[in-house]
Amino acid sequence: MAMAMRPPALVDDAMREVFTRLPADDPRSLVRAAAVCRSWRGIFSDPGFARGYRAFHGAPPMLGFLHNAYRNGNRFVPTSTFRRRASQDRPDCQVLDSRHGLVLLYAPAYELPFDACDLVANKLWEIEAFPKCRGTMHWEDIYEGVLHCNATVLCARDRCDHLDCHGGGPFLVALVGSAEEGGIALATAYSSETSEWSRKISVRSPGLQIDDGGHTAVVGNKVYVPSYECDSVVEYDIAEQQLSVINVPESLDEAHLDLIGAEDGMLLFASVLKSRLYLWSMEAGPRGAAAWARRRVVELEPLLPPHALLDMSESDVWAVGFAEGVRVIFLRTPAGLYAVDLNSGRVNNVGKYSIEKVMPYTSFCTRAFRRVLASDEASRAVAGGGATV
Repeated sequence: MAMAMRPPALVDDAMREVFTRLPADDPRSLVRAAAVCRSWRGIFSDPGFARGYRAFHGAPPMLGFLHNAYRNGNRFVPTSTFRRRASQDRPDCQVLDSRHGLVLLYAPAYELPFDACDLVANKLWEIEAFPKCRGTMHWEDIYEGVLHCNATVLCARDRCDHLDCHGGGPFLVALVGSAEEGGIALATAYSSETSEWSRKISVRSPGLQIDDGGHTAVVGNKVYVPSYECDSVVEYDIAEQQLSVINVPESLDEAHLDLIGAEDGMLLFASVLKSRLYLWSMEAGPRGAAAWARRRVVELEPLLPPHALLDMSESDVWAVGFAEGVRVIFLRTPAGLYAVDLNSGRVNNVGKYSIEKVMPYTSFCTRAFRRVLASDEASRAVAGGGATV
């Protein structure tokens, strides 16, 4: 008696469950599986699969990070099987920020100096900068790495969960700068929906000077930008078009604090003291009031190699980046750049000591499935390792 064949729908449902559990930071394995046969390709091409895949994995994975190389533009360092396309290499551009699947680039020699780029979807949006940005940014010295402002790119979709908020969705670019003499902060924001910059607003605070090399943070529609020495943080409420200044304690546990991002709707600060990593959270309140709490203390001695902690009295180790959602913090040490996974405790050497600011790139690659799988030739190339995902 012949065995009954399982209905194709049941087989597809089972494979859908298997594919949903493939690692989100290994997009090449997903595309290779989709290239096996027409049935599997149909599963991956289904928008419903993409939504379920993102919901199952939660926060977008870290595909790599960007940093600026002196006089050589920006560099993308992969931490997954994703690779930036060669056409996206812009040696004449500096990377200013990376968030919500977008990268903000700046090339002062161009007529349209700002670009927002989606590395996964391979899309780029040029942004007009003049005249409202003049006075917020200092243009002449960009090649020397001197900026008088900090910049942030963020999703502008209403009530977005930021699992798949890019790929053509609305976005904002916020610029917060300080005047030459200090003591005043200026801000303006660009909307991709209107292709216009907002009116410039300002706030005064004695001695205030924006830290152009520091990390920014985003909570809702509010952008937070540190000042030099991180003794204060400027809050830019884009929706209300308001600026305010929040004072930061000079030290907590005798350690200097650096803003590195946001977590659970609160600002996250880090410091390293005597081979320990301290993480602090701050929740901003009305009129600049802030509530502080120590989130965690991480012993670095068992994690980093001995030569990375040779002389902690000289403050040779500090946090230079944080991947929100996946909770990976980047530490610059005399032995190189290390990525510390705060969830698992895994540590990887990912770069050289000279990297001073890390901008992680997090995104799901599900939006690229239909584009990559649109042709049999592209699918065969990916399956054989010859295509960039």
